[in-house]
Amino acid sequence: TFVAVSHLAVPVEEGKARKPFRCLAEHSRGSQSARVSNPGPSLNLPPVLTLHPPSREEFQGPFRNSTLLCRVLSAQKPQLQWLKNGNLLEEAPEEMTTMRESSGMFLTESRVVVTESEWDGGATYTCRAGEESRNSSKGMEC
Repeated sequence: TFVAVSHLAVPVEEGKARKPFRCLAEHSRGSQSARVSNPGPSLNLPPVLTLHPPSREEFQGPFRNSTLLCRVLSAQKPQLQWLKNGNLLEEAPEEMTTMRESSGMFLTESRVVVTESEWDGGATYTCRAGEESRNSSKGMEC
Protein backbone atom coordinates (compact mmCIF):
# COMPACT_ATOMS: atom_id res chain seq x y z
CA THR A 1 0.00 0.00 0.00
CA PHE A 2 1.23 3.48 -0.82
CA VAL A 3 -0.21 6.96 -0.39
CA ALA A 4 0.55 10.06 -2.44
CA VAL A 5 -0.81 13.58 -2.31
CA SER A 6 -0.74 16.03 -5.18
CA HIS A 7 -1.98 19.55 -5.83
CA LEU A 8 -2.84 21.04 -9.19
CA ALA A 9 -3.23 24.73 -9.89
CA VAL A 10 -6.03 25.22 -12.40
CA PRO A 11 -6.62 28.50 -14.25
CA VAL A 12 -9.86 30.13 -13.06
CA GLU A 13 -11.62 29.81 -16.42
CA GLU A 14 -10.85 26.07 -16.62
CA GLY A 15 -12.15 25.55 -13.09
CA LYS A 16 -15.35 27.49 -13.83
CA ALA A 17 -15.95 25.35 -16.92
CA ARG A 18 -16.39 22.35 -14.57
CA LYS A 19 -14.90 19.97 -17.13
CA PRO A 20 -13.53 16.82 -15.48
CA PHE A 21 -9.80 16.17 -15.18
CA ARG A 22 -7.97 12.83 -15.07
CA CYS A 23 -5.43 12.22 -12.34
CA LEU A 24 -2.95 9.47 -13.14
CA ALA A 25 -0.71 7.96 -10.46
CA GLU A 26 2.10 5.71 -11.68
CA HIS A 27 4.03 3.33 -9.47
CA SER A 28 6.35 0.40 -10.11
CA ARG A 29 3.60 -1.94 -8.89
CA GLY A 30 0.93 -0.42 -11.13
CA SER A 31 -0.91 2.68 -12.21
CA GLN A 32 -4.21 4.11 -11.08
CA SER A 33 -6.39 6.76 -12.75
CA ALA A 34 -9.14 8.84 -11.16
CA ARG A 35 -11.66 11.29 -12.56
CA VAL A 36 -11.74 14.66 -10.75
CA SER A 37 -14.46 17.25 -11.32
CA ASN A 38 -15.71 20.55 -9.95
CA PRO A 39 -19.33 20.04 -8.82
CA GLY A 40 -19.99 23.79 -8.77
CA PRO A 41 -21.31 25.85 -5.89
CA SER A 42 -22.57 23.99 -2.85
CA LEU A 43 -26.34 24.14 -2.49
CA ASN A 44 -25.92 24.19 1.29
CA LEU A 45 -24.20 27.58 1.43
CA PRO A 46 -26.31 30.33 3.01
CA PRO A 47 -27.02 33.33 0.79
CA VAL A 48 -24.78 36.39 1.12
CA LEU A 49 -26.84 39.58 1.56
CA THR A 50 -25.80 43.20 1.33
CA LEU A 51 -28.28 46.00 1.99
CA HIS A 52 -27.48 49.50 0.77
CA PRO A 53 -29.32 52.40 2.47
CA PRO A 54 -31.07 55.11 0.47
CA SER A 55 -29.12 57.97 -1.02
CA ARG A 56 -29.64 61.27 0.81
CA GLU A 57 -29.29 63.06 -2.56
CA GLU A 58 -32.31 61.20 -3.98
CA PHE A 59 -34.48 62.61 -1.18
CA GLN A 60 -33.80 66.08 -2.63
CA GLY A 61 -35.81 65.21 -5.78
CA PRO A 62 -39.39 66.29 -6.44
CA PHE A 63 -40.98 63.12 -4.98
CA ARG A 64 -38.90 63.14 -1.77
CA ASN A 65 -38.20 59.42 -1.96
CA SER A 66 -35.24 57.12 -2.50
CA THR A 67 -34.57 53.39 -2.78
CA LEU A 68 -32.98 50.69 -0.65
CA LEU A 69 -30.96 48.13 -2.61
CA CYS A 70 -30.65 44.52 -1.49
CA ARG A 71 -28.14 42.26 -3.26
CA VAL A 72 -28.26 38.50 -2.70
CA LEU A 73 -25.63 36.05 -3.92
CA SER A 74 -26.77 32.44 -3.55
CA ALA A 75 -26.40 28.94 -4.96
CA GLN A 76 -30.14 28.72 -5.63
CA LYS A 77 -32.56 31.35 -6.89
CA PRO A 78 -33.62 33.04 -3.64
CA GLN A 79 -37.09 33.79 -2.33
CA LEU A 80 -36.59 37.39 -1.26
CA GLN A 81 -38.86 39.31 1.12
CA TRP A 82 -38.93 42.90 2.31
CA LEU A 83 -40.14 43.90 5.77
CA LYS A 84 -40.83 47.29 7.31
CA ASN A 85 -40.62 47.43 11.10
CA GLY A 86 -40.86 43.62 11.18
CA ASN A 87 -43.99 43.43 9.01
CA LEU A 88 -44.02 41.97 5.50
CA LEU A 89 -44.32 44.69 2.86
CA GLU A 90 -47.47 44.05 0.88
CA GLU A 91 -46.49 46.10 -2.16
CA ALA A 92 -44.09 44.52 -4.62
CA PRO A 93 -40.50 45.74 -4.74
CA GLU A 94 -39.80 48.58 -7.17
CA GLU A 95 -37.51 46.35 -9.18
CA MET A 96 -36.12 42.83 -8.90
CA THR A 97 -33.66 41.13 -11.25
CA THR A 98 -31.91 37.78 -11.03
CA MET A 99 -29.05 36.66 -13.22
CA ARG A 100 -26.86 33.59 -13.17
CA GLU A 101 -23.15 34.31 -12.96
CA SER A 102 -20.49 32.29 -14.77
CA SER A 103 -19.68 30.65 -11.41
CA GLY A 104 -23.19 29.16 -11.37
CA MET A 105 -24.27 31.38 -8.46
CA PHE A 106 -27.39 33.55 -8.68
CA LEU A 107 -27.15 37.31 -8.14
CA THR A 108 -30.46 38.92 -7.26
CA GLU A 109 -30.94 42.67 -6.85
CA SER A 110 -34.11 44.13 -5.41
CA ARG A 111 -35.06 47.73 -4.72
CA VAL A 112 -37.82 49.12 -2.56
CA VAL A 113 -38.96 52.75 -2.45
CA VAL A 114 -38.81 54.61 0.86
CA THR A 115 -40.14 58.11 1.44
CA GLU A 116 -38.08 60.72 3.24
CA SER A 117 -40.65 60.94 6.04
CA GLU A 118 -40.58 57.14 6.61
CA TRP A 119 -36.78 57.13 6.65
CA ASP A 120 -36.45 60.18 8.90
CA GLY A 121 -39.17 58.73 11.16
CA GLY A 122 -36.90 55.79 11.99
CA ALA A 123 -38.58 52.97 10.05
CA THR A 124 -36.44 49.81 9.89
CA TYR A 125 -36.34 47.96 6.57
CA THR A 126 -35.28 44.32 6.32
CA CYS A 127 -34.25 42.31 3.30
CA ARG A 128 -34.65 38.55 3.92
CA ALA A 129 -33.58 35.56 1.81
CA GLY A 130 -34.11 32.22 3.51
CA GLU A 131 -32.74 32.38 7.06
CA GLU A 132 -30.44 35.33 6.27
CA SER A 133 -31.53 38.95 6.71
CA ARG A 134 -30.08 42.46 6.86
CA ASN A 135 -31.62 45.58 8.42
CA SER A 136 -31.28 49.26 7.57
CA SER A 137 -32.67 52.40 9.16
CA LYS A 138 -31.66 56.03 9.58
CA GLY A 139 -30.46 55.18 13.10
CA MET A 140 -27.97 52.71 11.62
CA GLU A 141 -26.36 55.27 9.29
CA CYS A 142 -22.79 56.30 9.98
